[in-house]
Amino acid sequence: MSKKQNIQSTISRYMEDFFEENFGEKPDEIAVTFHSPFLLIHLSGFLLASERLFVERQELNRVLETRDLLILSLKDELMAGLQEQIGQNITELYADWNLSKKSGLLIATLEKDRAQEEFPWPEAVDQDILREIILLNSMRTQKQPDQTAFYWLSDQILLIERFGILVDIEKQLIQNGVIEELRLAKRPLEHRITQLFNLESLLRGQVKDLFVDWNFQQDSSYMVLLLEKQQT
Repeated sequence: MSKKQNIQSTISRYMEDFFEENFGEKPDEIAVTFHSPFLLIHLSGFLLASERLFVERQELNRVLETRDLLILSLKDELMAGLQEQIGQNITELYADWNLSKKSGLLIATLEKDRAQEEFPWPEAVDQDILREIILLNSMRTQKQPDQTAFYWLSDQILLIERFGILVDIEKQLIQNGVIEELRLAKRPLEHRITQLFNLESLLRGQVKDLFVDWNFQQDSSYMVLLLEKQQT
């Protein structure tokens, strides 16, 4: 087993214990992707018994708000635990959930020590068109980012990093403490990208899941597209 595989296995076991201790249940499956400066933890089959009734009633924001607040309260502990597992400094933690699919994603960012060119694009993907679509979607939901970077962590995982995306009214709401309400309002707008654009054709694969989260204080955001494996 390689060092990276060993780290991924160790983090998976750590996260199982973390969720069981703090949520009372653990996901059916945890998939870890460690490609510095990013650590992704994808959860499958994760819906608490106490949440099922709200999901069935389509009262999704009640569940999302509770999870967001719980992750926020445990953020320092979780970041410290992950740092211990990988032996590297974690700068920020992001999280998003797809309740209808009982899935979720945690994104830990590390101090950058690698150039963006070390994350090559799949040959079949048109870089220019994809960049344009991401910019258009950002402009529909907030504004064109000041900076956008694309990281293909594998052929099935695309991470999109954006800085400078908030408009003035959002910045004022954040100053007024309206943070969780803003996150809940922006999530579905960002997720519309799969409905507004034919991503499957462009990416040469079906989008299995999409996750997005923000650090409003730093005016940054991460979006992750998970693609189905292509049949060989």
